[in-house]
Amino acid sequence: MSLRILLLLAPIASVLAQNPPLQMNVVYVCTDGQRFKVFSCNDTTGSCDYQNYQNGQASQRSEALKVHLTALLPAKCHAQTPAEAQADPHRREIASAPSSFAGRAAAPRSATASPTPTPADAPNAAARAIGGGGFKVGDIVRVLTSGWQDAQVLQVRGNSYRVRLEDGIEVSKSWPIEVRRQGKLTAADHAAGQWDLHDQVQVLVDGRWMEGKIVGLRYNSYKVQLPGERTLAIDGDRTVDTGAENLRASTAPPPPAARPAGQSPNPRLASCAGKYDGRWEHVSGMGGMTVVFRSGKATVIEGLSGSMEFECWIGGGGHISLYEAGSSTPFAYGFDVNNDGTLQTPMGAIKKIGH
Repeated sequence: MSLRILLLLAPIASVLAQNPPLQMNVVYVCTDGQRFKVFSCNDTTGSCDYQNYQNGQASQRSEALKVHLTALLPAKCHAQTPAEAQADPHRREIASAPSSFAGRAAAPRSATASPTPTPADAPNAAARAIGGGGFKVGDIVRVLTSGWQDAQVLQVRGNSYRVRLEDGIEVSKSWPIEVRRQGKLTAADHAAGQWDLHDQVQVLVDGRWMEGKIVGLRYNSYKVQLPGERTLAIDGDRTVDTGAENLRASTAPPPPAARPAGQSPNPRLASCAGKYDGRWEHVSGMGGMTVVFRSGKATVIEGLSGSMEFECWIGGGGHISLYEAGSSTPFAYGFDVNNDGTLQTPMGAIKKIGH
């Protein structure tokens, strides 16, 4: 969901000492246009139940750690003013779901409970646990954090996974929005609302199913391109933003690839694999464009927009060109290498901040 991207960008150091307290049942307005309301927070688990709003309507209800929500105040989000409330009233609420943080709280012992497992049984049971999507401890999965990257499952609690990223950092991620299998997604993954960039799909628009291709994603929201289609709902545009509930597998034969994956689109271009690998962010540290280079590919996140994945190629003078998989036409912009080693993007210079 959209707010989670904002949470990833918010610094949490010294949050409680520097940020104003988080208010309950108050609508917050964020700099990127998002709005959310916090209903309650659990002191035991440290999590809060909150609601996102889109176009004045409740769009999705979820939970996040209180320290992450507080980190958004006041630089990125502020309590809604009376004028903002009048201009964009918020209606309807969605029922809360079971908390994925509930495992943090110690469960009370029952007088009729089964015999307590031995210390040797507990780790074995935890290692055998299978969570949402069918993953278990030790599996390598894809997780969403500054783009999709590989991680190893350390702990399973229902749909919540504790994973270790490639740089050694451990984070908690939830399935199906933030955790996916490696490689090609299955029909079961699609049924859970998971689709990848460039997937051929059918999308429900104006009450009918249309063939299209996913060209953008933002958690569980997808941008679908509709070649040759013009509809009243999208006002002449050939793309539509929608949720996974309005997507299903395409029945059209896949289009032939114009260029095999990994093959240079131009003899004068070489792969950038191994040259810039890591996470690059704006030199000011204030957000903007984030680029993750890995194995000859670049995942680009513009501000709080969805991620876009490209093949990365280097030409004369060190200019970095971006190509969609199978395409022989470069993307609208590329990156230039500055004298100080930073990369120049349309949103300013970026520097490498991690692996």
